[in-house]
Amino acid sequence: MNSDMDGVRFGVAVGWARVAFTKNAMTFIALSVVVMILQFGQQFVSNPFTETFSRCIEVGGAAETLDSVAMTACFESEMGSLLLVILLAVLFVVASFLATAGVIRGSLYVTQGRKIGFADTFTGQYFGAFSLTVLLIMITFVAGLFLFVVPAIIAMLLFQFAPFFALDRGLSPFQALKSSIRLVRLNWLLAILVLLFSAAAYLLSGLFWGIPTLLFLPLAALVTGYVYRTLQGEIVDPAS
Repeated sequence: MNSDMDGVRFGVAVGWARVAFTKNAMTFIALSVVVMILQFGQQFVSNPFTETFSRCIEVGGAAETLDSVAMTACFESEMGSLLLVILLAVLFVVASFLATAGVIRGSLYVTQGRKIGFADTFTGQYFGAFSLTVLLIMITFVAGLFLFVVPAIIAMLLFQFAPFFALDRGLSPFQALKSSIRLVRLNWLLAILVLLFSAAAYLLSGLFWGIPTLLFLPLAALVTGYVYRTLQGEIVDPAS
């Protein structure tokens, strides 16, 4: 596949995504609002955990030598609140996965010309496969960050279509990752362009209290969904 063709297809994907978002704006905005609220919730519940952890470390390190007894006593005294915070964090993460799955499922529906509703995107199949796939990608990404960043970027490039395979076809995490790698290896340039678009959308979504999420999260999902379909020879429903 030559670069010109990749560029044209990417441009078509972005154009299609723009029109598709416009036609389904209210549903995608509603889904993105849920994601935005849950992301704020994750940040909110993580603050007490971080503060408690830092305080207990300071208590243990107040003396000239590390006082493990004092540190342990501090953590034990805070155990109840820490467990509550951890439980809330887990609930927010699961809910965030569910909401993100809703946005991706919505984009997959639109590529097939299916009418999407707010509730419909949360009631589909394969949420378990999707969640495990995303968790595995997150673990790989974090591990890659400790290996001088480049492996993390490569992992995101190779695995970017895996959540779509999991949510669309119910593939197991490892099958979804392998399918994504195969798709990327056959279409390097287009895959890089899609990743850059998604990364830019993610960065912009973090500005202005997360309000850009309402636009850029659906657009990133729609562009990726369009490319995911077309690279497999599937017909995408025209948005216009």
